[in-house]
Amino acid sequence: MEESVGVSNTSTLPEYIPKAVRIADAVILLCISLTGIIGNVLTSVAYILSHKLRTKTNIFVINLAIADFLTCLFLPFVSWSLVKDVVYIEPQFDIICGFVIAAIHIFVSTSIILLFSIAVNRYVLITNSHHQYERFYRTRNIAIWLFVSWTYPFLVNLLPLLFGVGRLGYEIKFHACGTRMDHEHSHLYDLLVVIAFVPMPFLVTVCYLGIYFHIRRHNRRMVSYNLSLLRMRSCSQDPQSSRSAVPKTDKSKTREIAPNHLAINRNLFLVLVIYMVCLSPHIIGEIVNAPYYVILHTKIIVACNSCLNPIIYGVKHPHFRQVFKSIILCRWSEIPQPAYKWMAASQQAHSHDVKMSTHVTLNPGVVTTP
Repeated sequence: MEESVGVSNTSTLPEYIPKAVRIADAVILLCISLTGIIGNVLTSVAYILSHKLRTKTNIFVINLAIADFLTCLFLPFVSWSLVKDVVYIEPQFDIICGFVIAAIHIFVSTSIILLFSIAVNRYVLITNSHHQYERFYRTRNIAIWLFVSWTYPFLVNLLPLLFGVGRLGYEIKFHACGTRMDHEHSHLYDLLVVIAFVPMPFLVTVCYLGIYFHIRRHNRRMVSYNLSLLRMRSCSQDPQSSRSAVPKTDKSKTREIAPNHLAINRNLFLVLVIYMVCLSPHIIGEIVNAPYYVILHTKIIVACNSCLNPIIYGVKHPHFRQVFKSIILCRWSEIPQPAYKWMAASQQAHSHDVKMSTHVTLNPGVVTTP
């Protein structure tokens, strides 16, 4: 333990961030935490209750929700550290602060990996046949992918610390948990972590560009196929013979892309765009070695993303939106493809009640007896 721990006096240090600003930051983090905890729990419960949501893409979405939930779970401690008036750094407080900020770094990094995983999943789904997709995303492959998605951030964030590159704890100059600025390799640690994840957003962008160009080529083939079909029908008096004249290879090249796939793909791309907007200021700040108070506020912007994804699902994602509404209104019978028997029984009872009410409405003179 360094000598500065337990003896650093805030009275000898300038006030880099006024307390009013720190209180405002703490309130923002608490709001992010509360919204993120509720939203990500709702996302996880929706996945558990409906078989319709238990797709292979949503396995990664739920892992993303878990990572965001864990991030939000640790944010209140950061809020407390911002408003706490520290006269000297107690060793226990410094250790806890370091643990909290390390956990947040790990879970935010995991979110980046999972966004990349979702992008790859959508690319394989849209650009390949169903058989190829199922073969690639077998249960074993998904388990390995998820294991790497959670393990890689642990290694990237913790290994430099074990080798003495940087230190996490309570930074007394800025009254916040973070990288200790009194360590000679503090900026190197932050830079190494950022560099380890910088390629991910670009790779995600490449995947979605690949999807965009594939759909564009697909639509052109569909237009060409339909035009050729119309020409053949107009040139023939026998529609049956014109149909038989259409080459089978054209049909095989114009495999239909389900509209719900396109809608879901647009929504997940929106998740990526918002994440990039939240992450970019922090990446730029670390690369140019911006002042610490700038880095602190860019981290708050990154934390915002942890509560935004469930809001996007609730507003834009058709399947999640339907299940969210049913859960919030406690209408269990309206959850599509319920996962449990008691929900199915509730759905059958609701369907029976609807039929009975319809029967009485159509036949007002009929009196039913139990």
